Amino acid sequence: MANRPSGYGLTGELEGKWTNKWDIELVKDIQQWIEKSTGRPLPDQMHLNADNFQAALKDGVDLCHLANAVQPGAIKKINSSKISFPQMENIGFFVDFMTSYGVQQEYIFVTVDLYEKQNVWQVALGLRALKDKAAEKGFN
Repeated sequence: MANRPSGYGLTGELEGKWTNKWDIELVKDIQQWIEKSTGRPLPDQMHLNADNFQAALKDGVDLCHLANAVQPGAIKKINSSKISFPQMENIGFFVDFMTSYGVQQEYIFVTVDLYEKQNVWQVALGLRALKDKAAEKGFN
């Protein structure tokens, strides 16, 4: 994992912008949709900020379960390891699923957006776009 400075320069500016645009209600809606779809509880405080959101989804396991709820069998292998690479692989599987499911490209995030907390807001937007696409295809 890359060691990037935090809190100053461009990194600090971007963190400030992401914090300012964090929409608690939108993220709470996403959290409730994931829980309802997967039957798996997520941390109560997940929606409050980007740090909690990232920590809750970082291993990619709940994302893979979400993909399989939306489209059964979409992700055949879900890694439960606490090691970085398998967790990043889970996120990659999910991103590939989003793309193949038809989520618009501008809402697709990359693994480091979530795993290294590079752009957590993009992850939230991607999940919202998946929710909308799933509803469009008849999944509630």
